[in-house]
Amino acid sequence: MNSPSPLRGRGRRRTAAGAALVAALAGAGVGLGAPPAAADTADPVSVAYVCTGPGAPDGPQPLQVTVTAPASVPRGGSAELSLEVTTSLTVPIPVPANSVTGEMALVLGGAGSGSITATGFTNPQAIPTGSTVTLTGGTASARLDTAGSTTFTPGDAAVHVFGVTVNCTVSGTAPAAATIEVTDGR
Repeated sequence: MNSPSPLRGRGRRRTAAGAALVAALAGAGVGLGAPPAAADTADPVSVAYVCTGPGAPDGPQPLQVTVTAPASVPRGGSAELSLEVTTSLTVPIPVPANSVTGEMALVLGGAGSGSITATGFTNPQAIPTGSTVTLTGGTASARLDTAGSTTFTPGDAAVHVFGVTVNCTVSGTAPAAATIEVTDGR
């Protein structure tokens, strides 16, 4: 008769811990970092998300999303954006540096249309058990061809940690997180 391998148990515990961590990150708002751009540092907006995947929490969960963008760009120019997402939930296990990644769509409105995806989010520092999470380094670039005010509103997001992915969609209406004035440039 074969006895269960202790290594199998460790793998299951790590997968379960990873799912619990992803749920905590997705459910509370994981930070996607933002170094200041030409505009003032943006204030975060609260966006409710419903997440699906292993260990995803039930019901809408708030995320604090900060989008830093230039105050203006000339028509036909590109706007470089940086993002940060912060969670109010705490992680159930220690998380090594750079082990969480994510991406988030931004929906253009006002004079702009379409969407772009911010990528490059990670946790540059280790996160101790019981701490909240901030992911930094998220960036996106948008070419803006129409003069006027263009808004950027958080859209769908995904969080990846320990081989587990949780996908999150906006619940209700998300507020615009940044506005850029697109000028005629003359």
